[in-house]
Parts: sequence; structure tokens; C-alpha cells
Amino acid sequence: MYGHYQKLKMSDKPYLQLPILAPDTSVPPFSLLVSMNGSLASTDKSIGGGDLVLFKFIRLSQMQPDVLIPESAQNFAITSGKKILTRKNNGLSMLGIIGVFLLRIIQGIWQACRNEKVYDVALAASPFAVDVIPVWFWKARRKGAVIYHVIPERKPVNLLTRMRFGLATVEQKITLAILRRACDFIVAGNEMTRRELVVRLPGKPIFILPAGFDAGLIDRIPAQTKDPNLACFIGRMVSQKGIFDLLKVMAELARIRPGFQLIMVGTGPERDFFIAEMHRLKLTNIQLAGYISEEEKMGLLKKSAYFFFPSFEEGWGIALAEALYCECRCLCYELPHYRSIFGDFPAYVRLGDAEDFIRVFNQCGPVVPEQKQFLHQYDDPNVAQQLAEHLRSVANR
Repeated sequence: MYGHYQKLKMSDKPYLQLPILAPDTSVPPFSLLVSMNGSLASTDKSIGGGDLVLFKFIRLSQMQPDVLIPESAQNFAITSGKKILTRKNNGLSMLGIIGVFLLRIIQGIWQACRNEKVYDVALAASPFAVDVIPVWFWKARRKGAVIYHVIPERKPVNLLTRMRFGLATVEQKITLAILRRACDFIVAGNEMTRRELVVRLPGKPIFILPAGFDAGLIDRIPAQTKDPNLACFIGRMVSQKGIFDLLKVMAELARIRPGFQLIMVGTGPERDFFIAEMHRLKLTNIQLAGYISEEEKMGLLKKSAYFFFPSFEEGWGIALAEALYCECRCLCYELPHYRSIFGDFPAYVRLGDAEDFIRVFNQCGPVVPEQKQFLHQYDDPNVAQQLAEHLRSVANR
């Protein structure tokens, strides 16, 4: 799920126009610090799904936490609590991100050392060092982290990707070592991640929290007639999302089903390599849309008969949930945690098997009415309430 990106625009209107949960006055409040020091969000830019979960929690829960956050992302955190600001975003190249994150870690530690307040709970919004290390230094009775995804073994497509994967693996080893020593609880995105973390972080209480999506926003978008010759993909343009397998799928569909089109929403570090491969294969049935507004994205999902999602790794699957709720016929590689979240509503494909993708596509039936009803349980207000209850139970221990 960290690879799922959404385009958000800041204005004088409330963030994403989400409903706000009424504060629970029957229980005493507790003080909360949320470290979103790794956020790459900024005005008119895209943010990751992990950040999105916490931004929505901050607004919906009405807990008014203090937030450690970059200057460029502060407007996304709707809270009356204190905003402790760190370095804003620069360029988003790999070296640029590394440099900014190192500076933010130092700033976060400095702010923690200056701070005199002892929080009931301090929460790292991600398992990344830029969030975990500052929380380690912060004064709090209970400390925890949100982990939607444990990095599996990956296959790089070029040298730059190999470097990126290697750095991520080293970082994960460092942060898990810190969490074994310093954290009191973990929030995991699914049952598979929970099982992996039980081994890596023995003895730590682990709560499961779905990522959720904004069902209300989708419901406000007018219904459209489904185009049987249209599929879409939403996600980062990286090999982990299976984008190069989509080239194989669309090459075969160009042969057996002329006129069928795929619209791909999103960008990423491997986009140029993808375009080069698309041109090499002379594929004209793929349209790269880049980033589009939330309303345009939901409109596309409501128009598309199919959603192609051959991702090799997901923390939860926000894009898949949105597509299912929009009543797309969703084809995805079967990841271990999907059935526990989405049941049998997606059409599952053997992992990494483009030929099986075509077979399942040819055999999949129509969408059943129960699909949308089932997905509604993951509406954002429900998820925010679950996290608030988890944190309250931690604070009261």
C-alpha cells in the first residue's frame, strides 16, 4: 500500500471533504504525538497511501494530536494540536530524498531533545527511519509504529532499481532492530504482515488496521455506463506493481481483442523504462494518464469495466478496494492477505503469470451486487474509529 498514490489539492475547503467523527466524551482524553516526518506530500502533489491513512485519521478522529511533519506537508494534517515542522521537500530523486530524510531525522531528534512534554502515546506513521528514529528519542509512556508492509525479496529491472531495493532492505533491518528495543506496540495492515512481525518483533502487541478508502467521495461521483473495452490501472510506475507484466498482457490482448484499451494512472521512477518497452513492443492500446484529480480517478473507475492490478507486493490494497467499490471486475495477482480482506470478489491470478492473467480475463464473469456492499465496511470513518480505539487501549494500559 505504500505504493498507492493519490493527487490532493489544498484549498479553503476541508481536506477531501470527509465527515468528522464526533469526539467520544465518555472516556478521558489522552495526549498523542504522530510522527509523519517522512511525508512527501505537498500542495498539488501526490502522497502515498500510508500517509493518507494517517492524514485521514488525524482529521476524522478529532483527537487533535501534535504532529512532527515537514513544512511542505503541514496543511494536510488538520489538527488544532502543535505542528512541529521539519525540512520541506526538495527534488524527489533518490539522492534528494535520502538527503532530505537524513536532515529530517536530525531535526526530529533535536526537537525531541528540546521537548519537555511527556505524551501518553507517540506513534511513528511508517516503519521508515525518518519516522521511527525521532519517536525513539521522544518522551512518551507508550511508543509504536504503523507497518503496512514488510519488504519481501525483490527482482530489480535495472541498476537504479537494484540500489533502491538494497537501501530499502538495509533501512528495514535498522528500523526493525530499533522497534525490537524501543516500541511498545505495532499497528499492522493485514494478517500476513502481523504474522511476519510476530517473528521479527517477538512479544510486541500487534493490532490489525485496514487502510480504508473514501466511500462517500465515490458515492458523490455520478454513475457512468461501463465500457466493456476499457480497463484501468492505478498506482506507482514501479516493477513491484507488475507494470511490466501488463505489457505482456496488453500485447496478447492486442492480438485477441483489438480495440481493448488500458489507461494507467500514476507515475514513478520506472516510467521512462516502461515507455521505452511499450514503444519497443509497438503497443498502441495503453494510455499513460499520469496523475489526475480524485474526481477524475473515480470517474475513470466508474467508467472502466475492468481494473488490472498485477502488483507483487501491497500493504493493504487501497486502489483495489476503490475499484471493487466502483464495481469494476478486478483482476489481481493473488497475494497472501487479499482473501482475508477482499474475499472472493477479485478475480485472482497466479503470481507473476501473465498467461494466467489472460486465462482469468477470458473466464471472469460479471460483478455481483454484493461486491460494493461488502467493501463499504472499509469506509474511512470506520477505519479512523478503529485506530482511535487501538491507541486508547494502549494509552490506558
